[in-house]
Amino acid sequence: MRRLLAVPLLLVPLGVVLAGCTSEPEITPIEAAFNPYMKCLGEHDVKVTERNPGALAVDKDAMRDVPADVILRAQEKCESLVPAELPVDPAVWEKQKRIAECYRRNGYPDWPDPNPRTGEIEADMDDGVLMVKCRDESA
Repeated sequence: MRRLLAVPLLLVPLGVVLAGCTSEPEITPIEAAFNPYMKCLGEHDVKVTERNPGALAVDKDAMRDVPADVILRAQEKCESLVPAELPVDPAVWEKQKRIAECYRRNGYPDWPDPNPRTGEIEADMDDGVLMVKCRDESA
C-alpha cells in the first residue's frame, strides 16, 4: 500500500515538465488522470494543494508532520481511484507517429503507427542508420 503515494508524487513533477513553459500553466493529461485520486486523498486528511489551476498534488512540505497511519489509511480508501493506465502525452504520440511515417517513406511501407493507448510503436527496427535519421527528423 505504501507505493501508492510514491507513484503520484513521482509523476507530478513529470506532469509539470510535460506542461512546458507557458504563460498560464495547463493541466496535463497525467495530472487530470490523478485528480480524482488526489481529491480523495485530500478528503482523508492528506494535505493536497492545487499546484497549477485544476491540477491537484500532495503537499509534501505539509505532509512531514502527518502520521504514517493517516497516509496509509487514505491510500487504502482511495486505491480504486489510481489510474490503471496513464494517458499518452499528445506531443510524444505525435513524435512517434512522425517516426513511423519516416520509416514508411524509407523502405518499411507496412510500419505501424504508435499504439494510441501507450504511445509505443509495437515493432522492432533493426536499421540503426534509419532509426537515427528518423529520430532526428522527428525532433
